[in-house]
Amino acid sequence: MKDLEGKVALVTGAAAGIGLAMAERFANEGMQVILADRDIGGATEAARKLVDGGLKAHAIAVDVTVSGEVEELADEVFRDYGNVHLLCNNAGVLGRVQASWEQPIENWRWVFDVNVLGVANGLHYFLPRMVEAGEQGYVLNTGSVAGLLSGPFFAPYNASKHAVVAMSECLHHELRAVGSRIEVGVLCPGWVHTGLADFEDKAPDTVKQANAKSAASRQAQERDVAVRKMVADSIGPEKIAEIVVEAVTEGRFYIFPHPERKADIRVRMETILEERIPSFGPPPPK
Repeated sequence: MKDLEGKVALVTGAAAGIGLAMAERFANEGMQVILADRDIGGATEAARKLVDGGLKAHAIAVDVTVSGEVEELADEVFRDYGNVHLLCNNAGVLGRVQASWEQPIENWRWVFDVNVLGVANGLHYFLPRMVEAGEQGYVLNTGSVAGLLSGPFFAPYNASKHAVVAMSECLHHELRAVGSRIEVGVLCPGWVHTGLADFEDKAPDTVKQANAKSAASRQAQERDVAVRKMVADSIGPEKIAEIVVEAVTEGRFYIFPHPERKADIRVRMETILEERIPSFGPPPPK
């Protein structure tokens, strides 16, 4: 989708992090941007700043895990804007840094509700109308390099992002099969300096209560500290947004803001094809 000027973009999880950075960048490219988020206060403030800067933006509250809310969002957006040209299913959560068997079931359910069903809801309620409109478009699903690699202590997150990558690939093939002009991309970054690690701030009460009952071990607490440091030392979301705009205008599918991780992906794929025991190496140098 080479020309973004005057087109409509909808970004979920747009109140902060990568979602906010993408919304700001799309607006600066001349797009009409809808910032959708559970945090309507944060989304509204972000939209106000964009409008004050002479750009086009609007905030709408939505919980992507609730099908009815996403359906209402789609109804409102298509009624007011006619079409969505760039759909960014970006809302996501990390969850607890803990061994698979120690993860509370409520945490598994929450991570999959947001990361997987949130994307499914976006596709279900927006894609039919986008396809019917017959215009050029682009669907961007925020995955992760964790959707192409598997490491310890992030099982719900890794599994959910593997699902997002597979959903994106399936969607690409489906849209080609029906002759649609809509392209697909899956964003697969490594660590990004966002609030993703502050999962307790975003978790519903049921998850907080379950995690409180399932006290994390000392090792789990140390891993959590290490994750927060890696996040703090990583690249900013603005750089991700810059890369995304290039990918969208070039019609790319796989988007790797951290190309150094391709070596790890290659090793994993070779391990699978050679039927070897999975291995997991140290993180790449910063």
